[in-house]
Amino acid sequence: MSNVPTPEETVAKRILFIMVNEQGLRAGDGMSPDNLTHDLTRHQIAPQEQQQAVDYAKEKGWLRIGPYGELQLTETGFALD
Repeated sequence: MSNVPTPEETVAKRILFIMVNEQGLRAGDGMSPDNLTHDLTRHQIAPQEQQQAVDYAKEKGWLRIGPYGELQLTETGFALD
């Protein structure tokens, strides 16, 4: 059995890359869903892929919803990038 990442995992890791390397976020920092959607669309990630990847990242504990509705990068998510 190979360890080929699922499409959701691949896009989720791209999201982490964008948040850390393009936006300069660190663990505990957040980004509004609208701003994230704008960045992901700019990277040609379709809306359905975006939602599946965000859900995947939340399930893995890489992202969480912050107190103001923002998507926060967790320590685990930050460490992956």
